[in-house]
Amino acid sequence: MHYYHDKENAAAYAEMCVGYDAAVQLGVLFNVLPDGAEVLELGSGPGNDMHLLASHYQVTGSDYSPAFVDMLTARFPDRTVMSLDAVTIAADGPFDAIYSNKVLHHLSDEQLAASFSRQADLLPSGGLVFHLVWCRLEAPEDDTELIFKARDEAALKQAMGSAFEILETHSFGEFDEGDSLAILAKKN
Repeated sequence: MHYYHDKENAAAYAEMCVGYDAAVQLGVLFNVLPDGAEVLELGSGPGNDMHLLASHYQVTGSDYSPAFVDMLTARFPDRTVMSLDAVTIAADGPFDAIYSNKVLHHLSDEQLAASFSRQADLLPSGGLVFHLVWCRLEAPEDDTELIFKARDEAALKQAMGSAFEILETHSFGEFDEGDSLAILAKKN
């Protein structure tokens, strides 16, 4: 069983996220993507960012965990919520943008490249990806079933290949100064 498929693990994560607000980081997307655009959020978890995105966009939430999908469906009964793997992303596009917050560190290098390839498939030319990633992190010692791989700009650029042009990156601190990276890129 995947770690977050367990309802208790998903509930514990949701509890940890109470009060978390990515509005400052999402301001980057809000400044470049017009209101009303179609946005796919990968790995919506308990839905904190989905709530913020929905104030501007037609947002489709998603998660790989059935427990999180259930939470999202209950929290956002009028929104589309999908059960999606962040690698294969079995959704129909196009979307104007694809967003994730601290999801991509759970993918291997090969899975990350496959995810960006699939994201490119779901976007029109000029479509945007905006991802918040850990650029420094320590994997929990007691959890061996999840991948925890920090990524810097060079690693993300390599995974994106020629499908995307990086428009902007900036580091920010979630727990420690500079532990996170926001990356905005446009599909070529």
